[in-house]
Amino acid sequence: MAVLQESPWYQQILTEGEERGLQQGARRQLIRVLQQRFGEIPPFLEVRLESESIEELENLMDAAITVTSLEEFLTYLPA
Repeated sequence: MAVLQESPWYQQILTEGEERGLQQGARRQLIRVLQQRFGEIPPFLEVRLESESIEELENLMDAAITVTSLEEFLTYLPA
């Protein structure tokens, strides 16, 4: 088992899994903040956030904290 864990293939899969978990957690937290601030959010927004990187989700979290409406938040979404 130790030999497998040291293989580049295993390490790549492990890294990708960790990154995916971080991305999912960041997305979940952003959705939660938006729901707490503005109520129910449209399903298209949840779908749209699935494709964003961790860095972009962090930037959007900053925006979610400072905007005054969901409509204003939507202007921060990348094109």
